[in-house]
Amino acid sequence: MEIASEEIHRLLFYVSAVNRRGHKLSISEFEAYAKGPTRRTKTVSGVLGGGLADLQAMMGSRKVPTESHLEYLQRLGWVRGEGEIIKLTRLGKAILDEMSSPAIDVQSDSATEVLLDPSDPHAYVKVVGVLSELGDGLLVDPYFRYDQLETIVDHTQIRRVLTSKKTGNSALSQIQFALAVIDEGQRPEIRVAESLHDRFAIGDNGHVVAIGTSLNSVGRNHSVVMPLSETAGKGVSAVYEDLWGGATVLSPKSQ
Repeated sequence: MEIASEEIHRLLFYVSAVNRRGHKLSISEFEAYAKGPTRRTKTVSGVLGGGLADLQAMMGSRKVPTESHLEYLQRLGWVRGEGEIIKLTRLGKAILDEMSSPAIDVQSDSATEVLLDPSDPHAYVKVVGVLSELGDGLLVDPYFRYDQLETIVDHTQIRRVLTSKKTGNSALSQIQFALAVIDEGQRPEIRVAESLHDRFAIGDNGHVVAIGTSLNSVGRNHSVVMPLSETAGKGVSAVYEDLWGGATVLSPKSQ
């Protein structure tokens, strides 16, 4: 016996996907999707003046769109128009992130590797998708840069970043300036350790993911994302929590 219909299942998945990507789904946005998750259509039949579409219509009634793809995406609030420019909304970005995420189950104890190919234009999005699954966690990246900070804030719930002096004084200063323009409620805490070697994302739920390269190198080098087993994850988490406790806090700095 099914607990719920396929339609209800789809709506629940939609809400889950949007919430997981950090967007606060409004009632109007939910109702727009619930009332029309697919493009609107109308029923036509008979001879309409020639052409393939009319020939198909002569063979019987069929569904045809009554709105363009742009009208459809605007109706759902996934894109917006700024003059002649079409841009993704935050909601649209949430949907894109979800659809572009790799098939990697961070809830499983089985270590399934995901290869990130430089030729894949969505390689960076895939890594961000994995990070967003880990909730309010800790990112360990010895070469973290300020341009990754915006991605972390906008597309994940990561609220702690541990980097190292390998980043360089200039890059660390840039991070401080970037922190100063982020609202305090969204601002992650960043600390600097003397030395780091590996890269991990440690979730608040205890799940740990190993990342084969720094975020600033994703898309340029072949790398692997791999969830660790429970035993290995606990060991890694303990080590980096100790390093976090002894690391130097990187404070925001106004220009």
